[in-house]
Amino acid sequence: MLYGGIEDSKNGNVGPNGDVYFMKMGSNDVTWSKETPNSDERPLARSQHVAVTTGAKFDRVFVFGGHHDPKSRLNDTWFFNVKEMEWVRVGAEKDNLTNAASAIGAPAPRANSGAICYENKVYLVGGHGGHSYARTAFSDMYTFDLETEQWDKVVPNAGTPSPDGRGGHSVFAFDGKIYIYGGWNTDQQYNNIWQFDLEKNEWFEPDINFGIPRWNHSSTLVPAIPTWKFFVFGGEQLEFNEGAARRFGDYTNSSAYLDLGSIQWTTYASDPEVFSNMPPPREYASMAYDSRESRLIVYGGWNNGWFDDLYSLNVGKIVGPSYAITHSEPQLGQVSGGTKLRIQGQGFKEPNIKVLFTVGNVPVDSFSLRVTREVAAEYISDTEIECASPNFED
Repeated sequence: MLYGGIEDSKNGNVGPNGDVYFMKMGSNDVTWSKETPNSDERPLARSQHVAVTTGAKFDRVFVFGGHHDPKSRLNDTWFFNVKEMEWVRVGAEKDNLTNAASAIGAPAPRANSGAICYENKVYLVGGHGGHSYARTAFSDMYTFDLETEQWDKVVPNAGTPSPDGRGGHSVFAFDGKIYIYGGWNTDQQYNNIWQFDLEKNEWFEPDINFGIPRWNHSSTLVPAIPTWKFFVFGGEQLEFNEGAARRFGDYTNSSAYLDLGSIQWTTYASDPEVFSNMPPPREYASMAYDSRESRLIVYGGWNNGWFDDLYSLNVGKIVGPSYAITHSEPQLGQVSGGTKLRIQGQGFKEPNIKVLFTVGNVPVDSFSLRVTREVAAEYISDTEIECASPNFED
């Protein structure tokens, strides 16, 4: 689903829209459809807003804030119910075009925030805006509970450090922590990562800086085995030197990913001599991950004009298969008929677990196997299977 954003109008004026589009993707084809919501009340047109999916349990798209025009930054909260094809406003608020405070405790009006849905809550961090016509770079974090539909401000433990205010950054969540990467404010641009430990209720800045500061990029976190990967593409980049005249950043089309296991950044698919069909440099593009085809999808963006193109990049070699074997007993050597084998790993799913046995390079048998420990509902879980090898003499 695609909602809102900036587009060029037929009369040459540029402004936000409130359109809803659905995209259906096959392996080699794409079909776009403009949808007409069933609800009478709809959000104001906007750009640079937050829009995140809420998972299968809620099957909705959460929308907050953004720019309606150069003077109006929004702080309204909406859901788009996908099955009913309708908009639902949270709370009994009215459209706010004066940058006033929210009647339901939502954050101050802002755009360029980052947000993620994690464990039935939306976590919203930072952004640019403020009440009246303030131009604040926020460093705050709010949660929106999807069960109670209530906003709450997160107050870290007193005396602990916190990130500088910023917008144009990424937000992702993993293993009980909320992460932010990159971003900018009027004084500084960032190439660092901060993480907020939900159990300890405090921010921490690990030493994970990456190259030139980047902001207004697109990003997505991809489940992978044995370790998840955080992908970024495009945006603006600038190495700011203290005392030098400030200028706009340079648009980029470089890509990188952070391995959450090794905590290492890697640049990939960024050499035009190798990847001749790279998207042109841009910021404000949208990115999604297609798990069926193991590919990143990038749509639109800005570089002295608005793009309406669509690119895909297969990252199967980086993400790997949906399962991994971590240990086996016996670990090495040949096995004779009837030998008991124990295989441990991640991502095994019933009922399609198979083990192939070979003599040399020739497969001789395969078995559907019984999982000896119940597989958890999570995408990745430790599992164990047992089987007996075939009698090769038969």
